[in-house]
Amino acid sequence: MKPKESWQSYAGILILALALPLLLRGINQIQRTWAGAEGRLAAINVQTDQVVGPLPRPWQALAQGGDELTTFMDSTQPQIKALGIRYIRIDHIYDGFNVVSKNGEQLVFNWVELDKIVDKIRSAGATPFLSLSYMPLPISKSDIIDEPKNWNDWSLVIQKTIEHYSGEKNIPNIYYEVWNEPDLFGKWTMGGAKNYQTLYLYASRGATKAKVSQTFKFGGPATTGLYKNWIDNFFPFVLANKLRLDFFSWHRYDLNLEKYSEDVTSVERWIESHPYFSNVEKIVSELGADSEKGGANDTNLGTIHLLAVSRELLYKIKYGFSFSVTGAWGVLGKPREQALRLLSNLGENRLGVTGEGTWVKAIAAKSSKGYQVLVINYDPKRSHSEVVPVTFTGLTDQNFLLRQAIMGSGEVRHAVATTEAVLQYNLPMTPNSAVLLELIPSKIK
Repeated sequence: MKPKESWQSYAGILILALALPLLLRGINQIQRTWAGAEGRLAAINVQTDQVVGPLPRPWQALAQGGDELTTFMDSTQPQIKALGIRYIRIDHIYDGFNVVSKNGEQLVFNWVELDKIVDKIRSAGATPFLSLSYMPLPISKSDIIDEPKNWNDWSLVIQKTIEHYSGEKNIPNIYYEVWNEPDLFGKWTMGGAKNYQTLYLYASRGATKAKVSQTFKFGGPATTGLYKNWIDNFFPFVLANKLRLDFFSWHRYDLNLEKYSEDVTSVERWIESHPYFSNVEKIVSELGADSEKGGANDTNLGTIHLLAVSRELLYKIKYGFSFSVTGAWGVLGKPREQALRLLSNLGENRLGVTGEGTWVKAIAAKSSKGYQVLVINYDPKRSHSEVVPVTFTGLTDQNFLLRQAIMGSGEVRHAVATTEAVLQYNLPMTPNSAVLLELIPSKIK
């Protein structure tokens, strides 16, 4: 390269470097003008000197239905353990593993096949969350979604299940959930002819009789959505009959984040008028972008949806179970696994964060290395972009390594410095994107 050409090249780079901040601010200003009444743009402020408390991790839960039920744990333990999954929910435990049979009028229990799955869950570092479904054929009036011939048999099935896993196998903190989507599978109703209240009543009696060595959680009803009639009738019934209810569960498949928040608000409003239930945990025992296999679940939109829902439900529920572990609806080996991997990198302590917008949300944490903020731009319309100013305040160091992990696009690192307690970084966010920024203090050599 000739000297003149070299000087011109360096000059061009210098001008671009100087102009870039002005260009980004200009783009941001135009975006904020265009956003107008449609929504609010974000200006994220991470308060590095304000630890709010331990970071809840409602996303550390996966659900498995009947799809690949007996094989889904054959080779996935390392993946599950790497993601830090705490609970794995399985249903079909009675019709899928031949647990119950009869010898004359005597019920006989065989846990061998179900134990294999439970043991695999444990080997992956997780705890089983057992959906008590469906009706064992030997005690059913007709099929696996019908009532039992004798309700005391159903009660005994629940009692023996809890005694085996929370007693004989000595597994702590198992969740037992009465049925799976009763409004769909069996057309159970709240207070009707085929009454879920009766199903829960006898299940609860079995749980109360169970002799165990470990604590466990018991609840339901795991409906396909949150329905006012079920809420209005379920809590008073449980209270009137002095039944056990440690958690209230439901399912939600929806691209609209507001639906998830509305669900929690509805449950909390009812609980407020019944102090007896003030400590009841709220659990979304199945969730996803799409209730059908494939669809949005296996796209970038579904991946960002998982992150956005995790942020939306933070501090609002105990766990949200992404459906499902493997198979046609699977998370592992598909795009949504990237979201769980990104979330697993967040530190143990939550930092204060302000300035979220209509599309862009954030989770801030403090890790052993430094300060983190996961920035999520979720837009089901797939059209919204913005340049997000991310400001770290309360800094005591001046020199840092800024690590930028971009969902689906690898990682970028570069040195940054500040002479004040504040550092700002302008982060371009394309539609349905996520970036984990980590600010790591470095010593001055």
